[in-house]
Amino acid sequence: MSSHCACAEHALTHDLGRPKCPRCGNVLLVAEGSEFSPAGRIRHVWSCDECDHEFVTSIALWPR
Repeated sequence: MSSHCACAEHALTHDLGRPKCPRCGNVLLVAEGSEFSPAGRIRHVWSCDECDHEFVTSIALWPR
């Protein structure tokens, strides 16, 4: 498995609000894990069931 860090709004396209795997395009339903940062970001760790690719998305909750 490889790991890739990407910003959700730039590296991924979405289908019905769900991210797609950047390697194979499979729509993912549930993140493997999530964490909240006091700086106002939420990180989601994803793992594709089709190709085992792992990646991280990061979403800002409020502007800095």
